[in-house]
Amino acid sequence: MTEPQNDFELFEQLYVKLRRFAAVVADMDMDPDDLVQDALAAALRRHDLSELDHPAAYLKQAIVRSVSNQRRRAGRFRDLLPKLATPDKTSDQYPSDLAILDELKALDRAIVYLADVEGLSHELIAAELGLTPAAVRKRASRARKQLRVLLGSNLTSISGELQ
Repeated sequence: MTEPQNDFELFEQLYVKLRRFAAVVADMDMDPDDLVQDALAAALRRHDLSELDHPAAYLKQAIVRSVSNQRRRAGRFRDLLPKLATPDKTSDQYPSDLAILDELKALDRAIVYLADVEGLSHELIAAELGLTPAAVRKRASRARKQLRVLLGSNLTSISGELQ
């Protein structure tokens, strides 16, 4: 390997090893090329690379400092997030009717869905779910009654909040 004539040739010789070093030192969200570029720019602001006794070591230290600084900034940002976050004023004051469906048993939810949304007859629902038509009618009736009670209590609590 010939002795580099200028900073460009020196950097060209060091680049692959510096990039590999930066990839190992950096966090997953940091770009190794950016770290090498930042280190080179910082070094060139102070002196020529050819003036340094150990330019590779100097640039590696600059890369480590850059990674450390970025981690520190990210930590400060994580620490500030709770302070910057506003209280959640967007909470659901009007509960979704779909959330109320979660109060039903899975089989009752399926029956109500198939009957009221899909429009299937009790006989078809019974065939699909392995029940008798009488059981489907009874479960559908009980599930709808439970939904009316749940919806009624939610409507009462909402109207109380509005007054």
